Amino acid sequence: MTNKIQNNTLKKEVNRYIVGNGVVTDGINLLLDNGAILINGENIEKIGKTEEIKEEGIDFIDVEGRLIIPGLVNFHHHLYSSLAVGLSPHGKTENFIHILENLWWRLDSALDEDSIYYSALLGIIDSIKYGVTTIFDHHASMNYVRNSLFTIESAFKLAGIKGVLCFETSDRMGKEEVQKHIDENLEFYGTHEDSSSIKGMFGLHANFTLSEKTLKKISLIKPEEIPIHIHCGEDKADLDFCINQRYRGVVDRLQRFGLLNSNSILAHAVHLSEEDYRILEDIMPIVVSNPESNANNRIGKMDRRRIKRFVLGTDGMSGDMIGTLRSLYLLGEGIQESLDEMKKIFFDYKYDILRKFFPETGIFEKGGKADIAVLNYIPITPLGLNNLTSHLIFGVKGGKVYMTISNGNILYKEGIITFLDENKLISNSTMVLKELYKSYYG
Repeated sequence: MTNKIQNNTLKKEVNRYIVGNGVVTDGINLLLDNGAILINGENIEKIGKTEEIKEEGIDFIDVEGRLIIPGLVNFHHHLYSSLAVGLSPHGKTENFIHILENLWWRLDSALDEDSIYYSALLGIIDSIKYGVTTIFDHHASMNYVRNSLFTIESAFKLAGIKGVLCFETSDRMGKEEVQKHIDENLEFYGTHEDSSSIKGMFGLHANFTLSEKTLKKISLIKPEEIPIHIHCGEDKADLDFCINQRYRGVVDRLQRFGLLNSNSILAHAVHLSEEDYRILEDIMPIVVSNPESNANNRIGKMDRRRIKRFVLGTDGMSGDMIGTLRSLYLLGEGIQESLDEMKKIFFDYKYDILRKFFPETGIFEKGGKADIAVLNYIPITPLGLNNLTSHLIFGVKGGKVYMTISNGNILYKEGIITFLDENKLISNSTMVLKELYKSYYG
């Protein structure tokens, strides 16, 4: 493997400092106009007014009135897409299946250890620049399966953010390959059950690339407590496949094999049946909407009249979660949107789900993990919990943040990644990309 990028910082044994003189809010109950957060090691020691928190002898970072919120979460990402910018499809892209066959499946078949590692690291760094401190990654590399998730994990460890990883189990490379996908998911999950920063799930690609035999095999071998992460009803082809298999929908098929629970992640949920909606109401799995990807692939929009409780992902499009919130608004009902519902999607539901995987992470509170995004935005007009979403959509709009803190460590500040040499990363990635392009274009 190409020499891995090394961490260029030495972490202090005790890292105690204050981030203050900003608008501190968790989007739910907390709002301090001139607030500050005292960070001690990985955790939050105290939150309050700047004049109450500021103390002689403790380093103070003055954010000059910027908005301070908890670290952002991407609930459905494909980090391997980081090296896909500029790739030309190998054929027509007239429908969703063509897009998969002629671009994404060809790309993931070309990935090797180097390109997996560097695409993950590039995607993580891109996300950090947008204030993201937790990523749920849905990975595929069909000709490099074993240890692929552990390779991605090494990029997460270097960066110091949280991750929930899985491998896209699929029959599309042949039934003899399926066991490798299953083994990678199970081994990774099993070795990370007690981890406080990296977790595993059981990845599935989508119903239409999973045979009856494979789903039955998974239902028998997968421990019940391991949640799945799957593209579900992303395109009408997925729903049609399940109906032709004599199921009552895409969610129904997964349920019939006993694969669903409240921690399951169903990405997209655009093309669903009446039975599917009924099951969602009954089980309440984690639904992740990916509005920008849906628009890009022209596959439609999730019915938000039927699905009100959901969170956001990017499906590999970017690391910008506030930009994704803005897209949800603009691609939805625009001025007719309920900003209160938008706030619940972006804040309330996110915390509920995040704590299922990382109990010490979530809203700002004493003892919680210090995962913080300082947005590069100074509110000029009055800001309250009732109009916070409006400030995010029309004020912040997306874009890179001022500072990102994960587990108390400053990873990004004023345009600079602190833990590695980006020029070295770009140089190494360019070499890896040349080899990837050779395999992709063949």
